[in-house]
Amino acid sequence: MIKLQITAFIAVFFMTVSMMILPVQTEQELQRERQDYAAKLLKLKEEQADLEVKRIADAYARMSDEERLRGDAEAHKNY
Repeated sequence: MIKLQITAFIAVFFMTVSMMILPVQTEQELQRERQDYAAKLLKLKEEQADLEVKRIADAYARMSDEERLRGDAEAHKNY
């Protein structure tokens, strides 16, 4: 029981000290972090889309002429 109380006291002590030492982020800093995160997500999605396009282009390049014509005709028929 005493060990649990000592552990809790130590945890609260370090949490309090860290809150005093670490600076509080301003609204502008938080906004900039959100924008950076959104930009990273957008870049990641763009990279994934580029990889998907490359994968499809590679698959199309590996097809025979007959398969390409049949696939193009099916795609054209659906539109």
